[in-house]
Amino acid sequence: MVQILSVAVCISPEVTLSDFITPMEILSSLGAADIPVLNLGEVPYRVAIDYLAPTMEPVVSIQGRNAPTLNPTLTYADAMKQGKQFDVIWVPAGPMGDYVPGMTRTPDEEIAFIKHQAPHAKYIMSVCAGTVQLALAGVLTGKRATTNKAFYRQIVAAMPKDITWVPEARWVIDANVWTSSGVSAGADMALAFVEHLGGPKIARHIRGLTEIPEVTEKEDPFAKFHGLV
Repeated sequence: MVQILSVAVCISPEVTLSDFITPMEILSSLGAADIPVLNLGEVPYRVAIDYLAPTMEPVVSIQGRNAPTLNPTLTYADAMKQGKQFDVIWVPAGPMGDYVPGMTRTPDEEIAFIKHQAPHAKYIMSVCAGTVQLALAGVLTGKRATTNKAFYRQIVAAMPKDITWVPEARWVIDANVWTSSGVSAGADMALAFVEHLGGPKIARHIRGLTEIPEVTEKEDPFAKFHGLV
């Protein structure tokens, strides 16, 4: 029996689009299992995705008007008011400066939403500096995590000391919390998540469609590039 996983993508102005656009296309490709000619076997999950923001106004990304805007499907306030509980919380990087002490610019309602959802979510996932929002919401307390290696030192220095940061990792899984390195690592983590949900056959099929080379969570060339190892 197919189960629909509800996914909340937590966005706000200055979000990094690449942290979630390709990953959400990858997760949506679980629907390819419905195509008989592909013979992918039984894949038990599909996704239903909402894009949450502080308001219903189009969200302008970190690249400003040079990049597409994104129309939210739900506000944080409405999701809370409706008592919605999502299965998967996906958190891309928010506004620059979130990792500078005293300069947190992520909207309060986003942090409150993540904090409220986390105890009952099946999976909590972040890409790049989205780990900052998870840390601010208390999700990473006592957990292992990784983040964008270009800002790794600044983020680690600014975040609570009860988080075990992993300097060399493409992504890290600790219980139901998945965190990835910068931007494109989110697609790698999304494919690993697809394999976790549906097995290697569907993951290989989607990888072939998207032409994303296979890597493991330990393959992290940017840790060396940024002098972390």
